[in-house]
Amino acid sequence: MPTKLGARSLVIALALTNGFLYVCALPLWEGFDEPFHYAYVQSVSVKRRLPVLNQSRVSEEICQSLKAVPLSRLLAGSVPDSISFEAWSKLDDAAKVSRLQALEPISPELRGRPSSLMNYEAQQAPLAYLTLAPFDAFLSSLHLANRVLILRLLVTAGGALLLFAGLERLAQTIGLRDAFEIAALACVFESQMLWASIAHIGNDWLAVPLTVCWVACLAITMRKPSARNVLLLAMILALGLLAKAYFLAFVPVFIALLVYLAVRKFVSWGTLGLALAIVAGAGAPWYVHNLFLYGSLSGTQQSVAGIGIARAFDALAHINWAESTVNFARWSLWTGNWSFVSFSKNTLNAELILLMVAFGCYLLQWRSITAPQIWTLFACAWFAAGLIYQAGVAWVHTNGISTNPEPWYAQGIIACLWILCFLALQRGKTAARWIASALVMLTAWVAAATYLAKLLPYYGGAVTRSSARAVLGWWSRHPTMDLSAVLVVPVWVVYLLLAVFSAVLVVTTAQVLILLWRPIARY
Repeated sequence: MPTKLGARSLVIALALTNGFLYVCALPLWEGFDEPFHYAYVQSVSVKRRLPVLNQSRVSEEICQSLKAVPLSRLLAGSVPDSISFEAWSKLDDAAKVSRLQALEPISPELRGRPSSLMNYEAQQAPLAYLTLAPFDAFLSSLHLANRVLILRLLVTAGGALLLFAGLERLAQTIGLRDAFEIAALACVFESQMLWASIAHIGNDWLAVPLTVCWVACLAITMRKPSARNVLLLAMILALGLLAKAYFLAFVPVFIALLVYLAVRKFVSWGTLGLALAIVAGAGAPWYVHNLFLYGSLSGTQQSVAGIGIARAFDALAHINWAESTVNFARWSLWTGNWSFVSFSKNTLNAELILLMVAFGCYLLQWRSITAPQIWTLFACAWFAAGLIYQAGVAWVHTNGISTNPEPWYAQGIIACLWILCFLALQRGKTAARWIASALVMLTAWVAAATYLAKLLPYYGGAVTRSSARAVLGWWSRHPTMDLSAVLVVPVWVVYLLLAVFSAVLVVTTAQVLILLWRPIARY
């Protein structure tokens, strides 16, 4: 049997190999809104100031690169002279080489020259970009593609390790242990949508791990109320508010906790006042800045455009919630980056059904739910309410076309729900172990198919329908040339990482299954 350190190291290896492979398999600017998030970083590193929505522009360096490489259908439709992956796949080799030749001579000096393209991500909270700006400045002499690659690797490694630490503390605090803890962590780090959220330049690489860390600290505070834990919770919330506006959803939970602690007299009034001061002192200046600059507290694109609470709530009555919920649940598990490539509905439905059964079992065990778990559920539920509100905002903003919040918003909460689901399975008997085993095998299969059957064939040949015949046909055509034209690394690096990740995935899955069926052993 492995030691606890060995099992822990195996999951960390799984997370890092998956994350690094995802970074290298992701073409330039294929991460959600990545060129505009990177333009925010450049505003800080080059101009030494924060960008302003409707005023700041994308650099000429980024703008020229958008015309040289294939882009998602959504982005290609809004950038003149650009090309989508589908159109790219129909070009002959000479035409591809001709377009790519325009990428190489783009000078790093153009990073300080504004283009005509507006940066619609300029209103984002600043912390993630301020963190990356010194690295971007240090790498300023490198070619754009190499600079983006290194920044991606940095955020992926940092985000993965911080997320692992938060999930491990949450699991230990609520009572998840041994094989089921390792199984839950493995399932989280095998999720494609997790890496689609954090393995590119943006702010989710920091916001998602901070979400988990905040929920974990909330649970720890309820298990052991102390001045130290309360102040740590306040500091994480302050960082979260400076990382992403959706942390505003946790402010009512934080205030409710302080009221509860005051009523029960678990901590002193001085500690509670200091906790409030930390959150207000760190977070309030940014949100006051939003009010003065945009007339909006959150500063989101939709609120700046005038979509207020009343219009968002009015839109809720027009949404088909059954369809919206199912679609959002699937997208929260798998969304093929900015190209929104689809995955098998049957596979995702099976995963969702297993998770629903596990969560249903958790709720049926309500007598065993402890205070840390109650507050974890409270935080998740309050955030879910915020997602419902965001669905209304999306409906208004798109004139009824979109009925879902963005799937990357929920990744931190979904990671916490994985922990709760496996806690229920840990308390069960043989049937629960079968469900846990099925989840482990299914998530491993999805992780492998993500690269082998979906992303690599799509980027290398725009294979949109992953039938066995189409995928095998693409792999049999020696796809090295097709992929090398779109990746930010030599294609052999992706194949090497794919081999390493596949090996780690197989070993981890086998080890977890062995541990699940040897419950007597402790490690």
